[in-house]
Amino acid sequence: MKKFQNIILFLTFGLGLFHFSCRKYSCDDGQTSHASCYNPYPLIHYYTPRTIFQVGMEKTMADIRSNNVYAFLDTLPSGYPDVEGRKTPLADLGGTILEKLSSSNEFEAGVYDIFHFDGESFSLISYLMKAEMAENISPQTLIDIVGDIPLPPIPQDNFDAPLVVATPDTVANCCDSCRPSIRIRVTWTYKAPCGNYEDTTKGYAANNTLTHMSGGKIYRFDPEVRGCACPGGKWTYQVDAPDGASYGVSSGSSSNGVNLFPQSSGTYKITFTYTVCDKTVTKTFTLGIG
Repeated sequence: MKKFQNIILFLTFGLGLFHFSCRKYSCDDGQTSHASCYNPYPLIHYYTPRTIFQVGMEKTMADIRSNNVYAFLDTLPSGYPDVEGRKTPLADLGGTILEKLSSSNEFEAGVYDIFHFDGESFSLISYLMKAEMAENISPQTLIDIVGDIPLPPIPQDNFDAPLVVATPDTVANCCDSCRPSIRIRVTWTYKAPCGNYEDTTKGYAANNTLTHMSGGKIYRFDPEVRGCACPGGKWTYQVDAPDGASYGVSSGSSSNGVNLFPQSSGTYKITFTYTVCDKTVTKTFTLGIG
């Protein structure tokens, strides 16, 4: 009997050890201090301050006017814009959005008109994508304009905003405990042919890699810092594309995010570099098209 009890005790201990050794640590909430995802600082979702959002959208509308972008109002059965159908200057629709953003009663409606995170057609971004499909603007012009659209200023259904440190650490010896690392979030994707928001590709990708993805989409990536709350950090990015590839890339003026619009098949690598407290860390996201 005693021998049997010893066997049971040994098996219980062994299974417990196996469970512990195979445990996977998640850094998504930013609360764990495990060595592989050190972050003792609470994180919150980032929403663009309204004043900055307003300035960013005014710049976006100015870009739309200067590039004579059209809103193609009719759609072919294929989902692509009907270049022979009705069209109107997109700046006219953009002006209506700016009016809504300046009204406390219509502010939320104005934000919705820009993004349509519910996947509905005819958002401002989808109109911009249709203009590129109709060859009204180039891929790079499209991504330059979209790059100036700030992150939403208020929570939106079906949208997860990037994470930032809740309270920056301003003490004199802040750098003593600074151990920065980077996570890369796929913030949004807008797809051809309708230019609608796509819900299936967002969040954190395993091993920072997406493969067999479609071209002709706008992919937005936002880097998130973990393990350091010291202010004054600097972000840079680099995109390595296949030789001879056709694509557009831009970084918005109001955030650290990067918008990539790949047209050609192949492997694209987006590398973010963060420097703070004389420490530099990098992280690369690999996007396979085709």
